[in-house]
Formats: sequence, C-alpha cells, structure tokens
Amino acid sequence: GRVTAMLADERPFKSDEFERRLTPELAKIADARVSFRNQQGWGGSGRALTITLGGEDPALLQATAQKIVEEMEGLKTVVAPRVSGDLKRPEIVIRPRMDLAADMGVTTAALSSAIRIATLGDIDQNSARFSLSDRQIPIRVALDEDARTKLSTIQNLPVQTQAGGSVPLSLVADIGFGAGPTRIDRINKQRRIMIGADLAPGVVSGDAMKQIDALPTMKNLPLGVGKLTVGQAKWQAEMIQNFIVAVIAGVFLVFAVLVLLYRRFMSPLVNMGSLLNAPLGGLLLLWLVGSAISMPVYIGILMLLGIVAKNSILLIDFALEEMEKGVDKLTAIADAGHKRAQPIVMTTVAMVAGMVPTAISLTGDSSWRSPMGITVIGGLVVSTVLTLLIVPALFSLAIGVERWMGPRLRRSLLTYTPGDENGPQDPTAIGQQPTGRIGQRGTEGPEPAE
Repeated sequence: GRVTAMLADERPFKSDEFERRLTPELAKIADARVSFRNQQGWGGSGRALTITLGGEDPALLQATAQKIVEEMEGLKTVVAPRVSGDLKRPEIVIRPRMDLAADMGVTTAALSSAIRIATLGDIDQNSARFSLSDRQIPIRVALDEDARTKLSTIQNLPVQTQAGGSVPLSLVADIGFGAGPTRIDRINKQRRIMIGADLAPGVVSGDAMKQIDALPTMKNLPLGVGKLTVGQAKWQAEMIQNFIVAVIAGVFLVFAVLVLLYRRFMSPLVNMGSLLNAPLGGLLLLWLVGSAISMPVYIGILMLLGIVAKNSILLIDFALEEMEKGVDKLTAIADAGHKRAQPIVMTTVAMVAGMVPTAISLTGDSSWRSPMGITVIGGLVVSTVLTLLIVPALFSLAIGVERWMGPRLRRSLLTYTPGDENGPQDPTAIGQQPTGRIGQRGTEGPEPAE
C-alpha cells in the first residue's frame, strides 16, 4: 500500500526539519519504503539524490545497482540508499521445452495461445460475440482469478497438437514459481534502474554526487551498463547551460552598448570587470548559513549582475562627464565617488530591506525562495563596498592606458583625422595637400626636399 502526506502551508518548521524528525520513526517499520518529495527531489524516485543506470541486460543492471548501493552505505553524506522499486512480485514462470514440444507436434503458436486464453483471454478478433440491436460485444473467456494462482491448474492446461489432439502443458514446459520486478522502465529502448538516497543534514547535493561518482563501481561500470542523465539531473544541467549562455550574452550586449555610448574601449571593460564582485558576497553568505546552491541562487545572481553594473555605470559616467568639462582625472574620480555614493548606498539599502522577508522565510512555499534572498543580500553588501573602492582605482588605470595606447592605435588603425570628412574648401588646393603618415595627413606638413 501507499500512504501520502501533504504538509500544511503554514507550519512551524521547514520540510527538511520535518523529514529529519520523521525519518528515525519510519525506519522502525519493518520492510517499509519511505520517500519524501520536497524542493530537493522533483519526480523520479522522490529522493534528494537519484542515480539512473541503463543497459540491455536486466540481471547485470540489477547486480550493478545493488553493488553501488552497498558502496553508498559506507558514505556519510547520504542516508538510506536503495534501488527504486526493488520489491519483487511473485509470479508463475513457464519455460517451454522446445525439443519435447517438437516431438509431440506442439508449435510455439499453440503454446502461447493456450497460455494466453487461459490467463488473459483470447483476442477480440477470435472471440465469440454477443449480438445486440446496434452492436456486437466480444465474449472473453478466461480462468478464474483463484485458478490462475494454482500451479496444478496451469500444469494441466490442454495444448493443441498438429495431429488434432492435446497434451498437458506440463509435458512441453517447465512450470514453477518465481519473482519478478513490479514494473519495467525503459529510456530510449533501454532498461533503466534508479538508485535513490537522501542527503545527510548539512550536506549539499553537489558534494554528495562527487563522492558517489568516485565510487569504484561508478568509475568502472560493466560493459553494457551506463549512467543516464535524466529527470532532475538533466534539468539542472540544461538550466546551468542556459544560465551561462544568458549571462555571456547579457554581458556582451551591455559591453557593446557602453562602447557605443562612451566611444571608449577601456572604460566599459572596467564596468564588466566590476561584475565579478556580484556573486562573491552571495556565495559567501550562502556558505555561512549552510544553504545549498539551487535554481533561486542563479536567479539571485542574475539580479545582482544588473544592480552591480548599474552602480559602476553611475560612477564612471559621472567621472567622464566631469573630465569632458575640463576637470582633471583624480578630481573627477573623487567627485564621482563623493556624489554618487549616496544613490548607490540608498539603492543597496532599499534592495536589502526588500529581500529580508524572502531571506528569512521559514514556512510554506516561501522557504524555497530563501536562497535567492540570501544571495542578493550578501552580494549587494559586498559588491557595494568593493564597487566604491575598486571601480575608481580601475577607472584611473584605464584612463592612463587609454592615453598611452590611443596615439599608437590611431596611427596604425585610423586613416583620417577629425575634420577630414569636410573636405578641402578651395578646389585648387587639392593637389597641394601636404603628405604625411597614415592617420596624420595634413598635420605634419610637406617632407623636406633633399
């Protein structure tokens, strides 16, 4: 049987705490199979960790899974590992003896037909029909439920021979009791088997999976058995891949827009370099509170990237505007840090205050979003401090590099100087233009005659 318990939305403790309290009590029930479905175990076996193996040989697949379970029991990071659906169901096994069947004139079709009709009934095309005024209803005849479980009844089933007679099934087949799986699962036409386990308190799924992958059997799987990436593991891999693509595309687009707006190359690089401060504080705070990395963490990092980029743009844009007005570099940077610190700090305080309720969520579904709030709070605090200290210093270095590299790049890359696009005013002066190096036409005067 199966018992399903749904936790109330408003409860005094998290689902993980409920699981830790209930697991020792449920372990006292003999031969019980217990699984908890929470935010860690979506689908699959309902466990926090799921390893899926695939292969063509069911016996080898089962033996490999059992060996992995035995090795997992020696790990301190996982709790109660077992093969999913490892309960066996009793069944009657019929193994035809084709040599005796051939001697008695019994075909394979006759054997299968006799067994099918007795246990499941004949197919509708061969069944007798009960005629009604508007339709015909097939009449399916089969053994009684109690008779199907009696070995003597199955042994005495008549099997038709080619000569027109019949022989008992026991003369052409070996019949006995056996045990088989409760169900057969396949992925891409391969038999699959799943190994489920729960995480020990305070253990992150990534650390546990690294230890499982390092087990001797996992590192040396038998020929014909392979590890499959399906379900939650496949979803997580795709999510991380899409997250990386989104971050790279977003950073590149922001960098391109800043280059077009500033008409500079080094200053936008400073903006992009400041993005490295975003995940630092968030991951540090997650480590301090013992929270695992999950999908809400990635969402929080995406939010942090936008806020940190905005803070650095405020500083650099103000400094560039001051420098265009004739203010020297150091004064412009100091004014930017002084006048832009207030809006940056106010934004950080407002965002942190808004994320506090999410970060301290203790009950219901809101606890699932708690890592996002923790990530944003830690990232904002650390990135704000580092932005106000590091970005001005990097910007000062970038301006120095631009002034050093600018003339050299202009001479090697530019083919005109500002003002050349207007053309000469006097048509007679076309042939009298002085010659000079590329990028400095009209600025050096004629070359001296020898």
